[in-house]
Amino acid sequence: MHRLALLALLLLSGSTATSTECEQCKFAVELLHDAWGDKTTEECVGELALFICQTFKIEDHFICKGIVSDFSDEFMYVLGQIIVEPHQICGLFFDDCGKFIDPFNSTWSVPMPAGQPAPVDKQPVPAGKPTLRALHLTDIHLDMYYTPGLETKCSEPQCCRPQQDPNEVSVAASADVQVPAGPWGMVGDCDTPYWLFINMLGFIQKNHKDLDYVMVSGDLVSHAVWDYTRDAHVAMIRNISDTIRMYFPNIPTYFAVGNHEGVPIDNFAPHFTPKQFHMDWLYDTMADSWNEWIPEDQVKTVKYMGCYMKQIYPGLRLISVNNALGGDSVNFFLYVNQTDPDGTLSWLIKQLQDAELAGDRVHILAHIPGGNGEALEGWALNYYNVVNRFQNTIVGQFFGHTHSEEFYVTYENPESASSRPTSVVYSAPSVTTYSQYFPAYRIYTIDGAYQNSSYQVIDFEEWYFNITEANANPANPQWKQLYASVNQEYGLKSQAPSEWNNMIERMKTDDVLFEKYRENYYRRSRYDGIGGCGEACKKGWLCSARQLHHSKALCADLDSYLERNGRNSYHRKPKPAQLTKSEINQALLARKHVRANDQCPL
Repeated sequence: MHRLALLALLLLSGSTATSTECEQCKFAVELLHDAWGDKTTEECVGELALFICQTFKIEDHFICKGIVSDFSDEFMYVLGQIIVEPHQICGLFFDDCGKFIDPFNSTWSVPMPAGQPAPVDKQPVPAGKPTLRALHLTDIHLDMYYTPGLETKCSEPQCCRPQQDPNEVSVAASADVQVPAGPWGMVGDCDTPYWLFINMLGFIQKNHKDLDYVMVSGDLVSHAVWDYTRDAHVAMIRNISDTIRMYFPNIPTYFAVGNHEGVPIDNFAPHFTPKQFHMDWLYDTMADSWNEWIPEDQVKTVKYMGCYMKQIYPGLRLISVNNALGGDSVNFFLYVNQTDPDGTLSWLIKQLQDAELAGDRVHILAHIPGGNGEALEGWALNYYNVVNRFQNTIVGQFFGHTHSEEFYVTYENPESASSRPTSVVYSAPSVTTYSQYFPAYRIYTIDGAYQNSSYQVIDFEEWYFNITEANANPANPQWKQLYASVNQEYGLKSQAPSEWNNMIERMKTDDVLFEKYRENYYRRSRYDGIGGCGEACKKGWLCSARQLHHSKALCADLDSYLERNGRNSYHRKPKPAQLTKSEINQALLARKHVRANDQCPL
């Protein structure tokens, strides 16, 4: 089913409203609220949502129909819970359009166990010790409908596939195609062809025979969000799990849940919602598809909240956290109640405390980084505090979602970047090209399995696939090494948080280092050279690396704050010309005239 979250996302995407957009938002919400208050039938609410989507030209007619076609139950539930006054919902999406009053207190907190050990700074691993090699894949976003020759620059949010609008070209090699999709994929609003995914796994299997385990940090399905169905998602999870198992039959693989695994997108209903919204269909599929990699005593937890813990080596535990359930700002169920949904953070704290008491180290695998624009601050700040409380225990944090190569440093004082760095979060590059990247994967070298191992990351390398070159020579596509050692690439002495913090400081004045980071961020798919990013632009990039939660204070010395607006995981086309209130009223009157005998009293 589709729901309010996606409709509102499309309607209100962006962050800073003009006065016209603000009034437009309030007027739209008044229409929705009137429908609810009048106890309009579910069919009518769907018609109303379709009317708004089409009238405001949020997307084309066919996508609007897909978005609203079967979401009435969820729409009615969430709408009735959260929309009381227009300024509340509009203030949520637009910073300057009224104040969003959260009746459930977004500054909630979870209790931390007392007795925190004295912080111990990460020390370099002595040379000659055994090591582990871990492959990190993220944001695969397979599109089973990718078709070479179709339009890359279409009007819909995802291209390189047959379009629903008959005015769009859906015939490969048609003379009307302006930018045809290449045989191996396209940089732009296109996702991963299945054969590119297979090619990547085959290359890794052949060239990296020293892998010890694989991590996949979520988002397996395409960005065609209006086409999402539970059955298709179940099939994709099984397909990708089985395919990875086929290429790496003797290597364990550990998954985390991405926001695109929800149907509709971002939909992860906590158990306080009616049973019809619960996530059994997804979590049961995960438990079944990953059964050989999940301990038997963790299956119940997977089926309840999509999380699990596994002791993967003596002294090392891996914890997979479903932070789409609790931290995704477009999971509108959370605006009914944001406080630790299904006890996910409380569960994480318990796992970390158990590890601390046992003297074990922990790697955390999750999807959405806390400072991302799609992460709720309540969740982000709580997670930040958890990381600081267990900074001696947590020695690796592996995320995805942004599609770019990024890192985040946490600090002892969550409001001061001059305080001691406590951890580093790795956000790995995506397999998908969506919407401006070459495909890539990462391999970590980790302190190995021996007595008193630190299990911390020692170094990592990255490999990428130049789509432009592959499409020019499709018979011989090549995966290339982006760099062999991130330590050498950026002049890091180790992977200690202090070294990554020093890199932020060095990039303030070292333009060559900064531009190297920018070039790798895109995997060389997009680069405008030194000087292409001015001083204000640079400050935004540096601020980003400090933002594991949304704090202006962390960037005070930069005189900058990165407003994390928009979505990494869904790219809409430019907004059409704004409608005036008069034009909206005219559209409303026209619909009343056309459907005078309708039971939907718009």
